Amino acid sequence: MAGEVIMSIAYGIDVKPKDDPFIMAAEEGVHPVVAAGVPGAFLVDSIPILKYVPEWVPGAGFKKKAREWNKLARIMVEEPFATTKEMMVCLSNTTKSSLNEV
Repeated sequence: MAGEVIMSIAYGIDVKPKDDPFIMAAEEGVHPVVAAGVPGAFLVDSIPILKYVPEWVPGAGFKKKAREWNKLARIMVEEPFATTKEMMVCLSNTTKSSLNEV
């Protein structure tokens, strides 16, 4: 219900009662934040210089996870915004065409 209210207020999107893609994307995007937020979950938290190590080095798997998690976070943020922009363009075109008819 919280996701529905947020999507409605922030983006003007009506979510489906079940299996809504926006809500599912938000749930998938939040899980990595929880996992990464645990102090000491990754060795790079203790040794910050490891962030400069190439991804192929053993023990640098956190870089691959970070790349994947970044993708999920981007989807979570950008998809609803893009949908809202499309809805606004459609509404604008509809309004212009109805004004031309008058």
